[in-house]
Amino acid sequence: MITVVTAAAGEAWESTAVQHMQATSNLHLGRRCVDVPDLLAIASANGAQVALISLDLPGLDADTVYRLRQHQIRVVAVVEPRYAHRAQALGIGSTIGPLGLDSIATFLAGLSMPDAAVPGPVAAGEEGTILAVWGPAGAPGRSTVSLNLACEFAALGHRTLLIDADPYGGAIAQMLGVLDEVSGLLAAARAANAGTLESVYEHAYTVSDNLALLTGLPRAALWAQLRSGAIDSLFARARAESQVVVVDCGFSLESAEVLDSGAPRRNQLTLQAVENADRVVVVGTADPVGLTRLARGIHELKDAIPNAPFDVVVNRYRPEMGWSTDQVSDTLHRLTRMVPIAFLPNDQRATDRALMRGRSLLEAMPDAPVVRAIRKVASKLETKLVQSAK
Repeated sequence: MITVVTAAAGEAWESTAVQHMQATSNLHLGRRCVDVPDLLAIASANGAQVALISLDLPGLDADTVYRLRQHQIRVVAVVEPRYAHRAQALGIGSTIGPLGLDSIATFLAGLSMPDAAVPGPVAAGEEGTILAVWGPAGAPGRSTVSLNLACEFAALGHRTLLIDADPYGGAIAQMLGVLDEVSGLLAAARAANAGTLESVYEHAYTVSDNLALLTGLPRAALWAQLRSGAIDSLFARARAESQVVVVDCGFSLESAEVLDSGAPRRNQLTLQAVENADRVVVVGTADPVGLTRLARGIHELKDAIPNAPFDVVVNRYRPEMGWSTDQVSDTLHRLTRMVPIAFLPNDQRATDRALMRGRSLLEAMPDAPVVRAIRKVASKLETKLVQSAK
């Protein structure tokens, strides 16, 4: 028995659908919902497996669809075939025309449960891969590594999108001398939530021929305007339009206890970035405080996203600290069963010059030791990302 709820916004098809459901033994009408809050209330009470909805339902957006999917509800839009793209843009993968409601039982029986997110219509081509750059608290250099890895991927010929997704305030725009207060991330997320996002690149800043940047939040308080459903849709679109997507994440993976309060959660952006990633680069430092935070952070990442494939990069390594790379690797392996794939040198001269010029390290000092080290990391990750895409 499949329990179905409807949210038709007063459209005539609802009565037809109800009549056919009542005449079918394997369908049960759970509720005729009057609005989005009513629909979400039924979802949170586990009162349905399918939601039959109208795209004209006031307040319907990508976040609503995302929250319904979180409750294992299959969302089906009743819409004319020529408007099916509107449903897809909101993350609704199943549609039925008003004239097809007489076979609603057969249609619903053929659907897989639960629903899965779908990106909107995109240009033909293979999907790209998402690389999330994460690290524990203490500013280990996540943004520096994100920016310069993205530059290296672009230099290798990949169409690359860099997303500044730190909910505590973006920094990459300032690192590149982009002082525009308009957040590309926020603009793209708003469009995704409304189902009007045609291309992520419409909201991105062009850095070079193969590299674009979705600028982050200019003020940390703006994180509350990012909705979970919009972020999922944005990541799906970015993956479909790019060969490599590099996401600069925040530090916190702490998750709220409440299942679905409807309110945005500050760390949800970071969690979704890591969940959507094909691979995660964990950035830490090798001083006593940084290495302790790195070890604890790796365990935190494993707890939050158990199946996330990740690599460890030690940033700002200084031999004068008295620890060799072998000693750091052995200590990290003993504590986490992981070893770094690279040690990036503490090249202060190069990083200062790049920052003051508003350029990447590759542009500011292409032969600097840190640039050569990041290039080797990009080469290693390129192979792993290609394998993930297959």
